[in-house]
Order: sequence, then C-alpha cells, then structure tokens
Amino acid sequence: RSKAVIIATGGFGANLDMVTRYCPSLKGFPTLNHKGATGDAFTWVEAVGGSTIQLEQIQIHPTSEYVNHILITEAVRGNGAILVNQEGRRFVDEMQTRDVVSDAILSQTGGMAYLVFDEQVRKSLASIETYYNQGVLKTATSIEGLAAEISMSPTSLSETMARYTKMQQNGCDEDFGRAASAMTAPLNVAPYYAVGVTPAIHHTMGGIK
Repeated sequence: RSKAVIIATGGFGANLDMVTRYCPSLKGFPTLNHKGATGDAFTWVEAVGGSTIQLEQIQIHPTSEYVNHILITEAVRGNGAILVNQEGRRFVDEMQTRDVVSDAILSQTGGMAYLVFDEQVRKSLASIETYYNQGVLKTATSIEGLAAEISMSPTSLSETMARYTKMQQNGCDEDFGRAASAMTAPLNVAPYYAVGVTPAIHHTMGGIK
C-alpha cells in the first residue's frame, strides 16, 4: 500500500550467466566482484512488473591480477608503472581510458600483459605493499632477472625499460604519447617488480528504471 518503494541492492558483476546474457562479448571474462553480487533483485522487480534499464552497460577494469583476479589499482600506472606484453614491449599509453587499455591488453599474446615498475614506484604507493604481501608480484634485482622470473626475453625487456627511462627523462613519450606529467618515474631503481594482468568485470552500471 506504499506510495513508493526504494530498493537498495548491488549489481550482478559476479553472476557470469547474467553478465553474458546482457553482454555476450564478456563471455569467459573473470570478475573482480564479491560472490554476493548476483543481481537477485532484478528478478524480483521484473516479477512484479518493474523494469530495468541499461543492464548491458558493464564496465571492465584493465588490470586484474592474471591468476587470482585481484584488482590492481590504476594508481600503480598513475605512479609510473608501464605495461609490456609477453614479448617485452610496450603497446599502449598506459594512462588511456579503461576501455582503450583493456582492448589493447586483450589484443596481445594470451590476452594479458605485465605491469612493470621499480622500487621508487613501490615506495610511492601503500597498496603495492598489499600486493607484495599477497605474493602476486615477481621481483628481481635486475631487469634481466625480472625477465627470467616472467619468462620474457631479457633483451627485449631491457631495451624497453632503457627506452622508457630515456623518454621519461626527456619528458616525451615518442611511442604512445603518454603525457609527461604521467611519466612520474624513470623506472631505473632496483629492485624491479612485475605482475601479470588481464581485463576483468569491474562493475555493472545499469539498474532498476
């Protein structure tokens, strides 16, 4: 008998069947959502004649840890990390929008990439300590050693890191146009770190109309 009902509930980012129903292109994607994000309320609302809107609008986060699907915050890139593919090469302006970076990662070998950074970046961001304690970071005292840890060509990664350091120091990303203000670290302070990442479902944006 109420004049209005307010329904406060979460999305359905962990209901992969529902995600696929509304956005088939996301079939097989991992999710960053907790297991309770199943979208039950949408079924309840539709059963009593309510309607939904824009359920197909689902945001993807580009850097989910590749094995355990832990969200690697964008601040890691914002504080200076770069993305390299399995061949040890950069392939995108790391500070582009989530959809652009996600598409770029998915187009690489294996649909994944590595975030690579140095001790300076690690010390700049408290969340990196969490990742370190979770055991998801590979680390080495040299770039060549880091390449060995992630089964990558040491020559390719060394060349990429040296080039990026030079461009950072010159304040100009000649390869992908990353803004000088976003190239905050030269990435030349050992030890070095890497974490494998792939895009994952971040959150659903539609809801009850």
